[in-house]
Order: sequence, then structure tokens, then C-alpha cells
Amino acid sequence: MTLADFRAARDRAARGPRGSVAFVWGDFIDGDDQVVSGAPGLWSPAPVGIAGIVVTATAADGIRIGGALVDGTATLFHGSAHGPHLATFPGGAEGVVFSYDAQRFALQVWNPASELARGFARIDAYDEDPAWVLRAEVYDVTEGRTVAIAHHRDPRPVEVPVVAELRFEVEGSPVTLLAGRYGDDYLVSFRDRTSGSETYGSGRTLAVAMTGTDAATLDFNRATLLPCAFSHAWNCPLPPAENTLPFRVTAGERNVLAADGSALL
Repeated sequence: MTLADFRAARDRAARGPRGSVAFVWGDFIDGDDQVVSGAPGLWSPAPVGIAGIVVTATAADGIRIGGALVDGTATLFHGSAHGPHLATFPGGAEGVVFSYDAQRFALQVWNPASELARGFARIDAYDEDPAWVLRAEVYDVTEGRTVAIAHHRDPRPVEVPVVAELRFEVEGSPVTLLAGRYGDDYLVSFRDRTSGSETYGSGRTLAVAMTGTDAATLDFNRATLLPCAFSHAWNCPLPPAENTLPFRVTAGERNVLAADGSALL
């Protein structure tokens, strides 16, 4: 895929029903009769053993689960294998259940017609620069190695796996980035001297294809913004301190823009 096609696909995806800019809010449902921003009704945990959450609403609230209007209580399930898994709300919003561990469940609210989504114009990016396509050497790490990261709305560090070190040079200086894994790619999150001035402050990510060898190609022209650049609802994992680069990476995505050219957030 060319860089132009890659960037066009990123813009299209951001606008979609589950696009980064469509995420309105998400709350874990840990107590009875919770109010969730962007969603009508009152939300409660489902009985033990049921993978989902329960809503209490009147017909006037306009909630439909599996197409059926809710007037009383109904269960929204985590995934289609368990039962109706999509709630629709007035105004074009939808609700789905999210879980990290199938034990604790959250309601996520999405709306591609929200005020924020309507204000989205495009993803700003640097012009393509072949100088930022770099060869890296891949070094295995000790099994079980982790690195501490914080999240956008939660500064408490958590340990996440590190699967490799990617080592390369920039203007003759050695650089090492710690990489996780996402599917068949190494996933690297980083900050650099542009973060907070020329680019989104919390950092960016870069997917690097696994080749099965000790070499990899880092194309920083394809560096992407964290989801929290698109909506305050996201609670992004932030780059680890070890991946703070002491130079400007003038390649890849820069920020999310509104129609007037200002930052969306």
C-alpha cells in the first residue's frame, strides 16, 4: 500500500462507526444503576456468570437492544456468541460491551454523528521523507521482560511485555526502541522532540513488520497518532520513558485537525 493510500485509509477509518473520533465515552459497570455519559438508561452489572451488563430504561429513553425497544430491563451481552450485543440510542449513538478479562465489563458509547466527529476534518501529517525509512537490527530480549507504562487518564504504571529491542542509527548516533507485539507486527510507541509542539503531545506509534530475521524496516512516515488524539474518551497506553527519542522525528502523522485548521482537541 502506498503512503497516500495508507493515509487515506486512516482518514476513512477515523470517520467510521467505530472510528477513533466516534468514541464518545466508556465506563466500567461496577455498581447498580450507573449513568454513562452519552447513553440513556441506568446500567448495572449482570448476574454472576453472565457476560454482559444490564440496562434499566423506559420506552421513552429510546434504547434498542438487538432491535427490540427496552421498556424495563434488558441484558447487553459481551459479543454475539452470548446474545444481543449491540444497543442503539437516539441521535445515532451505539453501545457495546468491552472487557479485558471477561470478568469486568464496560459500556462503550460510539457515535459517528457526535459533535466531535462532525468537527473532524483530517489527520495532518508531514510530507513523505525517504530519509526516515531506517533499517534496524532486531535483538531478542529475556523471556518475561516487561516495561512500565502509564495510561492517558491513569498515571499508575502497569507492566507490559517487551518482545524485542529494535536498534538503529540516526545521524550516526545509536538508538534503541523497545517493541511489543500486535498480530504479525512489532508495535513501537515513542515520543520525540516534536511531541507537544509539532505533533500530538502524548506520542505516536509505529507498526513494524516482523520478517522472521534479525532485521526490520522502520518507516516513520507511517507513524500514527494515539487514539487519544481523536477523543478524550480514549485511555491510551503511553510510550514508556525508554522510548523517548532525543531528536525530532519529522515524519508521520502530526495531529488531528478541525475544519478551521486548529487541533480538534
